[in-house]
Amino acid sequence: MFKLMKLKLIWSTLIVCAASCLLGARPNIILIFSDDVGFEEIGCYGVRDEPTKTPNIDRLADQGTVFQTCWAQAICGPSRAMLYTGKYAINNGEYDNKLRLIPGGGRPYAHRETLPNLTRTMHDAGYTVGFAGKWHHAAFNGNVHSGQTTLGIDTYMETGTNPAPYEKLLGRKLVPDDTWEVAALGGYPIISRYWKPGIIHDGKMLETTMDDYGPDMLSDFICVFISKNAHGEQPFLAVYPMNLAHSAHCVTPIDVANGMERSNKHYKKGTPEGRAIFDNQVRYMDQLIGKIIKQVEDAGIADNTLIIYASDNGTTSSSKSKGVEYAVHVPFVVAGAGVKSRGMVEQLMDFTDILPTLADFGGSPVADGFVDGVSLKPFLTGASETTKPVIYSFPGPTRLVRTEAFLLEAVCPLFGKPEGRFYKTNGSYDGRGYDNITHNPEFAQVRSTFDGYLNRYPTLLPSSFDDPIWQQPAMQRGYQHFTNPKMRKNHLTLPLEYKFYDPAF
Repeated sequence: MFKLMKLKLIWSTLIVCAASCLLGARPNIILIFSDDVGFEEIGCYGVRDEPTKTPNIDRLADQGTVFQTCWAQAICGPSRAMLYTGKYAINNGEYDNKLRLIPGGGRPYAHRETLPNLTRTMHDAGYTVGFAGKWHHAAFNGNVHSGQTTLGIDTYMETGTNPAPYEKLLGRKLVPDDTWEVAALGGYPIISRYWKPGIIHDGKMLETTMDDYGPDMLSDFICVFISKNAHGEQPFLAVYPMNLAHSAHCVTPIDVANGMERSNKHYKKGTPEGRAIFDNQVRYMDQLIGKIIKQVEDAGIADNTLIIYASDNGTTSSSKSKGVEYAVHVPFVVAGAGVKSRGMVEQLMDFTDILPTLADFGGSPVADGFVDGVSLKPFLTGASETTKPVIYSFPGPTRLVRTEAFLLEAVCPLFGKPEGRFYKTNGSYDGRGYDNITHNPEFAQVRSTFDGYLNRYPTLLPSSFDDPIWQQPAMQRGYQHFTNPKMRKNHLTLPLEYKFYDPAF
């Protein structure tokens, strides 16, 4: 009996030691994604004929793997829903900021309880989770500070533009002044994200002035979080959804150093001043990423830290919110912690793959069917040479499907384009060299295969604006938005700067 008890004790000790070794081997993870910055703005993609604005991201790309084709959604909220849930819009309900349709019907957002959640998944796997930036999606809580525990976030610094959460914390109404931002589309005053930002840190609203720059405060928080948790008992996940370079193109510290005054005045990207400020927003975004990379190196944890850079959707005032590839085509760069240095790769991925990939690296692979994505860990570490054969996106009322060799975009029955546009990509990822084969009988069988891909994830949206579902209160904003003549005219058009392929239907 004593020998049996001793053997059980030894076996239990071995199990604990093995588990401890596994926990120790799990990497820290830093997930950074910029706002409204398409893949073409990142130097390593080689699309824009100009000196790079992103040397730090480019160096990260040199060290790891760059996906030449990664798809998200076409606008911020649905992209975040896709990322955090690992599910496409048809399964998380988020098609556009103004268009939500709950799978299976029922009361709004009742399905939240059944959705996977990236931060909760990693927290439950034993990670310390820190968050800094913009939450902004409705698949879960509308913000972090009201649902921190449910979301599995240990510490946070959150920014937003809606005064209501700040007023609730302060117990009084806020009166806009000339330091507030003005909404780019609505023209009404909003809480600033840049100079004198509105920031809630672990339940308390911070006092800020025009000397404080929001992106600096958020990146500083991430650096402090890394420093505090670099050698902790648990690995950490740092999630940093940046404000830069959102459509409010306000002066950056680069512009201030060049003589401009601190201001939250919005410059439109279509003007020379706006374009120059947008470019500096991208440059400053890259500098902040460089600061975080340096923090990892200074902490001595570079070998055991996974660093990911992506963006939420296509570039503002160019392709954002459209039903074409440039709207959903985002950068995705990953390096560190056992990631094979592959450089630019042709294999495909989309935002549904992020949750299962991070869970897999964290030792908690999600069950098949729980998410729509797949784990990229085998590919990233060199154990496999494949990712997934097909990727999808559901921007508003439109659907897109892609394989490495073919692209189907602008499938939109609501706008009278149920067949979309079909292309042979010829090894290209930026539109140059695409052949329009929409009506080419030689590719009829391939097009039929794509119909099968569409049927794999059938849309729940109505095919006509006459459908009574549009009269439901939850669908009214979407109806008004997508019946707007300007939206109907522009939604399926290519960006002016990147008309690299034939847009004929």
